Amino acid sequence: MKARFIRRSAITMAVGLALGAAGTAQATNGYFAHGYGIKAKGMGGVGMAISQDAYAPGINPAGLAGMETRFDGALTYFRPERSYEVSGMPSGQMGTFGLAPGEVESDSKNFFIPSLGFVQQIDEDRSWGIAFLGNGGMNTNYPGFENSQFCQMPEMNPNTGQPTGNMLPIGSQTGVFCDGAAGVDLEQLAIIPTYAQKFADGRVSVGFSPIISYQRFEAKGIQTYADMGMSDDPDNFSGNGTDDSWGYGAQIGIQAEVAEGVRLGGSYRSKIRNSDFDDYSGLFAEGGSFDIPSTWGMGVAWEVTPMVTLVADYQRINYSDVDAISNDGPGQQDLGQPVFGTSDGRGFGWDDINVYKIGAQFELPNDWQLRVGYNRGDNPIDSDEVTMNLLAPAVMTHHYTAGFTKSFGDQHELSFAAMYAPSNSVSGSNAFDPDQDIEIEMKQYELELGYSYRF
Repeated sequence: MKARFIRRSAITMAVGLALGAAGTAQATNGYFAHGYGIKAKGMGGVGMAISQDAYAPGINPAGLAGMETRFDGALTYFRPERSYEVSGMPSGQMGTFGLAPGEVESDSKNFFIPSLGFVQQIDEDRSWGIAFLGNGGMNTNYPGFENSQFCQMPEMNPNTGQPTGNMLPIGSQTGVFCDGAAGVDLEQLAIIPTYAQKFADGRVSVGFSPIISYQRFEAKGIQTYADMGMSDDPDNFSGNGTDDSWGYGAQIGIQAEVAEGVRLGGSYRSKIRNSDFDDYSGLFAEGGSFDIPSTWGMGVAWEVTPMVTLVADYQRINYSDVDAISNDGPGQQDLGQPVFGTSDGRGFGWDDINVYKIGAQFELPNDWQLRVGYNRGDNPIDSDEVTMNLLAPAVMTHHYTAGFTKSFGDQHELSFAAMYAPSNSVSGSNAFDPDQDIEIEMKQYELELGYSYRF
């Protein structure tokens, strides 16, 4: 009776916390997290071929097969430091839009992200579970600094179509885009119920997960582009507060023991189809459509000795599935043209990326486990797409990780993971004024503390 009450309480708490604190800002591999689950994160995010907790469905649902009944909860402190720098003076020519020279840092830097998971073992071959994980996210918040010098445009004579010699103010004459504090806030939560089962005398495991997706989005400080005629729906372009959407998808995975101490794994997650962000139908392509791209991956885990396990994963993230992310960003030729919000509207110009992960786990005396790892992901942003990506500078490539678990008896575990992603930057010309260059830059720190209870 006590165990049943604890399980019910754990599930109720998980649902409440996950829906009440869905926010994420995990721009690591593009805008996806470098891994899911505190033990996986300590090893560079690996988890295709090795699964150790209720967060397994975030990487490979097959990992739940036969897993013991357990509850896992963790809280992550995530600190991304984002900035941009503009070099060169605006040309001041008609048909250009220059930015104020100098370096500007994003204000929002500290984020706390919960993750929760529960597994119920049916028998030694079968288990079901549910995980609540931040699927991805992006946040920038540039201050609304005084910018009257660079928020002006020539006045045109309506009869001759020629400049009068006077200058007219643009917007509020504050902030990077002349519309006050500017930035975007994208948050994604994945709710992942899972069933998994072992076959072939326990050597092969298969798992399936329907996925429920919840997203929130806000954009501010960019209305100037709509005011210049660049949106198909200018009233739903910027500054409309937070909009949300729900979506659905699915994931399937397999793990197999192919030799003594050697396991292979692979999984595929479909494109997650979300309802539109109606309040931003003039910003995103296809009238506010913003789905979540498909991913797939494979991995290997090798128990070198009873004390040492080595793991490696490969992951592919298909940002090209989503036009709002992958369509080319706007340029000088688009000024005055309604290129946002249309069926083939402008986007952020992100490329599909490959992610490579390696990790090691060491069994130590007195119920300690030590982990280290490295994650190398492609940068999805090319040099000719830096202007739009002032708002989303997801340029991280290298991630160094470490972590540990300490068990207390048969039921309790305390785990820790840390990640450091050193500064990376991308430079290119201002898409609206080629006389200027823009550099976008980011570095990241992450600390995560988790507790597990095995029933």
